[in-house]
Amino acid sequence: MPSVHTMPNIPAIDGLRAVAVLSVIIFHADFLKLPGGFTGVDMFFVISGYVISQSLYTRSDMSFSAYLADFYRRRFLRIVPALLVVLVACALVSAMFVPQAWLSAQNDQTGLAAYFGLSNFTLAWNTDTYFSPSAQLNPYTHTWTLAVEEQFYLVFPLVYFVWLRFRQRHSLAWALLPLLALASLAFSVVQTEQSPLEAFYLLPSRFWELASGAVLFQLLVTGRLQLTSAATPAVLFAGLALVSGGLIFADTKHFPFPWAALTVAGTLLTLAAVVQKTNTPSSLLRLLQSTPATYVGRLSYSLYLWHWPVLVFLRWTIGLEQLAIQLAYPVIVAALAGASYHWVETPLRTGRSLFQRRAWITIASCLAALGLSWSGARWMSENPEVLSLSQTSDTYTWFSRKLPQGLASEPISDPSLQGRQLFVFGDSHAAAYRTLLSLVSRQLGISVVEYERGGCAVVSLMAPDPQGACTRARNEALRDIEARAKPGDIVFLASLRMPELAGRDWVRGDESVLSEALAELSPEQVDGARRSAEATLKRLMNAEVRVLIDAPMPLFKAPAYRCSDWFNRMNPICAPGFTVERDQIERLRAPQMALLKHLTLEYPLLRVWDPLPLLCPGSTCSAYDDGQPLFRDGDHLSGYGNRLLAPSFIQVLLNGWRRAT
Repeated sequence: MPSVHTMPNIPAIDGLRAVAVLSVIIFHADFLKLPGGFTGVDMFFVISGYVISQSLYTRSDMSFSAYLADFYRRRFLRIVPALLVVLVACALVSAMFVPQAWLSAQNDQTGLAAYFGLSNFTLAWNTDTYFSPSAQLNPYTHTWTLAVEEQFYLVFPLVYFVWLRFRQRHSLAWALLPLLALASLAFSVVQTEQSPLEAFYLLPSRFWELASGAVLFQLLVTGRLQLTSAATPAVLFAGLALVSGGLIFADTKHFPFPWAALTVAGTLLTLAAVVQKTNTPSSLLRLLQSTPATYVGRLSYSLYLWHWPVLVFLRWTIGLEQLAIQLAYPVIVAALAGASYHWVETPLRTGRSLFQRRAWITIASCLAALGLSWSGARWMSENPEVLSLSQTSDTYTWFSRKLPQGLASEPISDPSLQGRQLFVFGDSHAAAYRTLLSLVSRQLGISVVEYERGGCAVVSLMAPDPQGACTRARNEALRDIEARAKPGDIVFLASLRMPELAGRDWVRGDESVLSEALAELSPEQVDGARRSAEATLKRLMNAEVRVLIDAPMPLFKAPAYRCSDWFNRMNPICAPGFTVERDQIERLRAPQMALLKHLTLEYPLLRVWDPLPLLCPGSTCSAYDDGQPLFRDGDHLSGYGNRLLAPSFIQVLLNGWRRAT
């Protein structure tokens, strides 16, 4: 193999990495404020483009196959070992401490995709935004940046090899990377407006950031861009000023364009300045080259890997509000990152064993380790109850996913049930009835067809039903019901129908919060709710089916599954408690009940099933019944709650079908 010449190490680049990683950590920590700290990721992208280009430039005399093999050997050694340790640790801790709930499937999908550099696709297609609760409580969210870089590495070495080989003979070799970067930037401009989530997470709208660092290196190493010694301090100051502007002012609603351009431009200027040789470094350059800054920069990969899951697991369990936890957080992250860097990253990256020197052995071994780790993580995600330390590992009691093993009652034989179908249509609250629906199907011997889409309420009674993708899903379900239903079949509409109580500021007092919740049900919202309900009901009545709607059920101020164990009871999210006065519930649902009364008078085939008396028989509603959870969170039924309601629901169905015969 041809010899590899080296280029001088530039300590200030590690200092820049330190700025980038600390900015991201400070942004993510709820108890510190740096509004645009997330732009530290954009700094990483530019720095990575520059450093990778520098590394490949030193291999310019290799054959194409040796060049590629050596590149991927080094990338695997750099990325895979520490990443695998973090991903396996996250899977294990999740199984042990995080209750299986509404986020679990998405978290597991993200984590499993992260093994193969695909987690950014999972996040782009399954979250609201990078800043949404679903992303904030996912221990794998931060792996999207690694996925972007890994996908960049599939394309960039080929483009760069063209430049290495043909830059002195063909101008196109110089133009190829800048043209791709400009195309990516133009795409980013459009995507930020049309599909902001994909613009944020996916490579096509981020390619220009990594490519810009590579282009800078090309210009500097060939002498096409030069800075004088006199100009260098001013360029460094200007670059850091632009970076600081991004860290302070970047707008999450317009990202990556235009705000990422500010950080990218600043990072490019800063890089151009710090790589210049100088005998009299400025104070800013001395700071970036200082021992603490460069050490943090060398730890930056491990710091980035560990900072986010530690934050998420603390948030999930004991919470981040206490000062002691806030002080302990950076210590925990620093300890894990230091151990990762010194005991995992460095030995595996710099060793001289056959495993580290032979590309095919390195790549094959890393792929095997990825496959084995992925299999283990998948098993843990599918069998969390085996490792769980939480009471919620009793999924039969806590969650409606766990179906009954046997029938609690004898099957019911009734002529009115012959050939009947039950269609269930709604949001995640329809899915929360799965145990009940299983009992219905098995005890009555009828067909149950479910149409569920989280966040897409049907006849919410509070506001117009959600539009966009929800409209399409709603129309598809209605068309399917119209095609399959026979006269007399029942359509059960199940959705959230009362303002959520969890997550509100109950410190202000019950009366203040309840008044605020009621104020959300403005006359315009209620009128919109009525029109949406009538539009859906008219279609169903035309199909000659009977319609059953569940009345608003009790809601609670805190999620029971988040506060069921010794390691999470102290979390401030649990402080509001698990009881609500029944008169408060009646007050909150009064507008919806009034609308239901109006609709039942207008549509004779509409019936209302009200579970409130069963779930709240006294003056105080509780999320627990004799120590058993009625609800798994603030508003979704538990498996136990399903079994409590099943006899009442079955009787309502029987009454409806007996009247129809």
